[in-house]
Amino acid sequence: MARISRRSIDELRQRADIVALAGDYTQMKQRGRDWWGLSPFKSEKSPSFKVNPETGLWYCFSTQQGGDAFKLVMNREGLDFPESVERVANRFGFKLDYESGGDGKNEKSFRGQLLEIHELVADYWRRCFLEDPAHGEWIRDYWSRQRKFSPEVADDFGIGFAPVDDSKLIPGLLAKGYAKDALAQTGLFFGVDRVPDPLRWRCRFRGRLIIPIRDIQGRVIAFTARQLDITPQDDPSREAKYVNSPETELFKKSRTVFNLDRARMTRKDADPFVLVEGQLDAIRCHSAGIPGAIAAQGTAVTEEHLQQLRRFSQRLLVFLDSDAAGQKAALRLLPIGLREGLDIRFLSLPGGKDPDEYFSTQSAEGWAGLVAGARSAMQFCVQSLVPEGSVNLPLTSRLSLLESLFPIVEQAGAEEIVREALNEAARHAGIGIREMHMAYERHRAQSQSQRPAAQLGGPDEAPAPVVKGGGLTTPEEDLILFLLRHDAYFVPIAQSLPLEWIDQSGRGGQLLMALLNEAAHGHFAGLREAVNALDDELRTEAARLSAESYAGRDDEKDILPRANTILKSFHGRHVQALMRSLDARIASTPREDVAALNRLQSEKIALRRSHATPPTLTAA
Repeated sequence: MARISRRSIDELRQRADIVALAGDYTQMKQRGRDWWGLSPFKSEKSPSFKVNPETGLWYCFSTQQGGDAFKLVMNREGLDFPESVERVANRFGFKLDYESGGDGKNEKSFRGQLLEIHELVADYWRRCFLEDPAHGEWIRDYWSRQRKFSPEVADDFGIGFAPVDDSKLIPGLLAKGYAKDALAQTGLFFGVDRVPDPLRWRCRFRGRLIIPIRDIQGRVIAFTARQLDITPQDDPSREAKYVNSPETELFKKSRTVFNLDRARMTRKDADPFVLVEGQLDAIRCHSAGIPGAIAAQGTAVTEEHLQQLRRFSQRLLVFLDSDAAGQKAALRLLPIGLREGLDIRFLSLPGGKDPDEYFSTQSAEGWAGLVAGARSAMQFCVQSLVPEGSVNLPLTSRLSLLESLFPIVEQAGAEEIVREALNEAARHAGIGIREMHMAYERHRAQSQSQRPAAQLGGPDEAPAPVVKGGGLTTPEEDLILFLLRHDAYFVPIAQSLPLEWIDQSGRGGQLLMALLNEAAHGHFAGLREAVNALDDELRTEAARLSAESYAGRDDEKDILPRANTILKSFHGRHVQALMRSLDARIASTPREDVAALNRLQSEKIALRRSHATPPTLTAA
C-alpha cells in the first residue's frame, strides 16, 4: 500500500478545523479562546474535553489523552494513523497525495476501500430505484402509494432498490479495481466464506427496498433492506421483514444510530432527540418536520447509543411503538438512560399506531401538543408496571407489583428523583406514601445483603478531573503556556533566552527546546505550524499544557511584564545552579589551599556581577 506523502499530512494537519472535527463527537461550547465539551471517550456530567483552535490541539482531562486532529480520530474510532489521515481528509474535502504519485485503490486504506464500495453500491441501487427496467416503476409505485412517501424524500435519503437480478453488481466492482477480500468484508454478499469465485456470490438484499445507513459524518457504512412481494423465494432471509448489513469494520449495531448525522443538525440545542423504533419511522418523522428523529439499528438501545446522544443533548423523547414490544423496549432502555443522566420522556400515540403509520395520514401540526403530553420517565415506568385498577387489589399484591419497579428506581441515583418516583407509584397503586418508602427501603436492604462485600462501598469511580488554576511547577511549562497564548513572543524570547538554560530532563523542557530551537534559527512561521512540526509525544505534551488554566492576564499592559517575569525565573534558576556548583567546589577545596579558595571566591564575585541583570524584553 502506498504511503501518504509527508507534505500532504502536514498540510492537512495545518488546515483541519479541530473544533468542527471535535463537534462531530461531542457538543462544543466556546469559553473565551477555547472550546469545551463532554468527553468523547467516556460518559460524564461535567465538560472535561478542551479544544484550542489556535494550536489545533485537544485534551481530555477525564482520560488524560490529547493530541491533534489525527490523534482524536485514532482514539475515538480505533483507526490506525493512515486511516485517521484519510478520515480527516474526507471530512474536510482534502485531496491526499501518495508517495507513488497515483490515487489507485491499492493506495487507500482497507477501511477507505470499504467506504468507497458502500458509496458506489448505494449510488448503483439508487439508480436502480429510478431506472431498473424490470421493477423500477413497481418500486417507485410501492414507495409512493403503499409507503406514502414522496420522491423528494427518496432522493433526500438515497433510497434504493437492489435488483432481483444481481449479476451486474460484483463484476462492476471488480472492474473498478476492488479486491475480492474487500468485497467479502463489506457484508453485502452471501457465499464469501465457502465459494472461492466472487462472481458466484449472491447479493444479500436482492429484491428489497434499500435504506442506506450512514455514520455521523453522513458516509454510507451499511444498509437495511425491506422485504417486498418481489423478494426472491430462494433468498435465505426471505421471511425476514427487514434485513440489516452484518457487523463489519465500518458498522457496529451497538454504536450506530440511524439518522444521527441529520438529526444533530436539524434540532436546536434545546430540542430533544426523538427515538423511534425503525428507520422508516425516523424517515417519516424527519420528512414531517419533526427535528431530531433517530432510530437504533434493529437491536436494543445500548449504553453506547445513549452516550452518543448525550454528547449533543441531555434530552431524549422516546417515541417507540405503542404495542407490547415497544413498551418493553422502552422499559429496557430506561435504566440505561438514568445511568447516563438523560432527561427522558415517553410519548405514546393514540390507537396503538407507530410513528410511520400515524404521520403518513396526519400532519405534524399537532406535534407540539403530543410532546406536551409526554410522560416523565417515572410516570411511564409506574404506569407501565402497575396496571390500572390495581387500587382494588390487596396491599400485598400491589406491593408485589412494584418489585420490578424498585430496581429501575434505584438506577436514578438522585434522592429527589427516587422520592418523586415512589410518591408517583404510591398514588397510582393506591398505597400510602409511608408504606411505599418502607417497601423500597426493604428492597434496598435485601439487595445490598446479596451483594459481595467488596461491592458494598459502591462502584469504583475515577475522581472528577481537576483543571489546574495556575501555579505551574517549572519555568519551562510556564513559558510554554505563555507562548501558546502569545505566539508573537516566540522569536523575541528565542533570541533573548539562552537555550542552554532550558532544563530538558522533563517532557516540558524537551517541548520548549523543540519550539524555541526552530524560532532561534529563523524557522518560526506561526504557532500552529510549529506545533505541527513536533513529534507525536511532544505534540501530546503541547496539548496537555495548552489545556491548563492560564495564570497570567491577557491585558496588553500585562503581557510584556509577564514575559519578563518568566525570563527572570529562568535567569534566577541558572545563576543559583552556578552558585551551587561553585559552593560545592569551595567546600571540597582543602582549607590550606588558599590560592585555590581565593580563585573560586573571585569566580563567585564575577558570577554575581555578570549575571546581575536577567535578559529583558522591551516594548517594540
